Amino acid sequence: MQSTIVLTRRQNILRRVVLFGTPLILCILELGHPLLDHMNPIKMLAPIATWWIILHLLLVPLFVLMGWTIFLLLEGVQNRAATLSRYATVVYISFTIGYDTAVGLTSGIFVSNAVALPGTQQTIVQDAMHQLYASPAIILSYYILLGAGLVSIGSAAWALARAGVPRLPVFVLLGTVLSAYSHATPFGPLGSACLFLAALWIELVWRKMPQNEIASAAVSPIAEQEGALLANVSNVSSEGPP
Repeated sequence: MQSTIVLTRRQNILRRVVLFGTPLILCILELGHPLLDHMNPIKMLAPIATWWIILHLLLVPLFVLMGWTIFLLLEGVQNRAATLSRYATVVYISFTIGYDTAVGLTSGIFVSNAVALPGTQQTIVQDAMHQLYASPAIILSYYILLGAGLVSIGSAAWALARAGVPRLPVFVLLGTVLSAYSHATPFGPLGSACLFLAALWIELVWRKMPQNEIASAAVSPIAEQEGALLANVSNVSSEGPP
């Protein structure tokens, strides 16, 4: 019994570390992420190339944890919007990591190696970077992650609203779509801050409500339909034949 209590406490601690720590750390790191100048990436990134590489290496596991955060926010919520959000989150995080690695990390590596080159060779490297940014695969990946992010966050907000979460934290959660648009300043920090504030409210206020209130609010549409159907059958049975 005691070991079960200890395990539950550890699970709760891990849950809150992920829920609160992930968006908070993302917000802080993204404050040091300027918008990438696609026209002159070498000039922009040369002074911060090392930091740029480290930042984008750190972002990879944090994006995974951000997906986990959305799953934790939806824990116990069973409706179609929640299911759609979970599927969309997998696509969103997968393409976010791929895009961030292909564009962000690769740009830092290119620039860190091009800094010591003469000007003519830097021009060649920069032309190669322009080709990378204009690649159809890169552009398509961005639009997929943006669309999946909008569906993931929008569906999560709708699912939580149907489960009884108040409107204000739901609207705050919708602000997380800014991170789907870009994780650079100012969009990334604002989106992560919205996710952090929404997680605080949902975890520390809404989930502290009496369980019967949450359960009644979170009942799925299928369960509602089944309950209505059973009630109709009971009424017909009690009335008997005409």
